[in-house]
Amino acid sequence: MKTLLLAVASVVALVACATPQSLSPHTTLDQARAKLGNPTASHSLAGGGTRLQYSNQPFDQSVWNADFDAQGRLARVEQMMTDAAFARVQSGKDSRSDVLREFGQPAETFVYKLRNESAWMYRYLTHGGFKAAMFIYFDPAGVVKRTETGLDPWSIQDGGRSD
Repeated sequence: MKTLLLAVASVVALVACATPQSLSPHTTLDQARAKLGNPTASHSLAGGGTRLQYSNQPFDQSVWNADFDAQGRLARVEQMMTDAAFARVQSGKDSRSDVLREFGQPAETFVYKLRNESAWMYRYLTHGGFKAAMFIYFDPAGVVKRTETGLDPWSIQDGGRSD
């Protein structure tokens, strides 16, 4: 029984280490897929690169982008659920496709018929560990109108604290 528990614990520990930020520089696309499994999304990038996106939305506050150059080598890894990443969203310019490529599928979507707009909500932790939500609003053409940060509505019952 002890051997079985030790084996299970070892597998769990290995899986827990298999995260995009654990990839070493110049990891290949195939090596990343082998280590991390299938991404939640894959996107083509300018210049022939590929983005593997690993999202834990809606139940966790992380979305990792692993970008590979045209030769299939790791160029960068970035956690996208941050104030700094959200600050790069450009109102009047970015489209739903741009937002999807950067941040993945939202945790929740909303439609505001009277305002003639929709919103995507992403759950994240602020720099101070506060449970927040980023709302990205779109016009009917799918262009970003504005962004707003607020309390993560999924965490209201615990006061927004991070455990």
